[in-house]
Amino acid sequence: MYKLIIGNVRVTVHDDSIKREQAAAYAKQAIAAAGQQNKLLSHVELSTGADGIEVATTEKAGCRMARKSIKQSMLDGVLEAAKEKLYPSGTFSQKDLWFDSETGQEWRGQEVDTARADVLAKLEEWIKSANSNN
Repeated sequence: MYKLIIGNVRVTVHDDSIKREQAAAYAKQAIAAAGQQNKLLSHVELSTGADGIEVATTEKAGCRMARKSIKQSMLDGVLEAAKEKLYPSGTFSQKDLWFDSETGQEWRGQEVDTARADVLAKLEEWIKSANSNN
């Protein structure tokens, strides 16, 4: 018995007569087949049976909604960057101040809060519409 890791998938080979290259090929094939069904595997087990090599797979447990597409990941990154820009978490940042480094203009008070909330709401609305266009 020996073990392999292919990507994030653990592979257990129960029969030492199965060569590593052959085991890797069977495991990659099982991973690809699961991917075509939109499944993620956590474990592949290979053993020798009456009909040749037998493959047993275990699907990754967890919330399916936690998985993201690359587009979703990028949009989430844009939203997080915008939130950090609009609502800086730095200790020395002034929360009621907005400074435009290009023009040197500066705004303070309720006007800043209102504009921030409006911009963030519009961005979240746009991200929802961009997501629905998958």
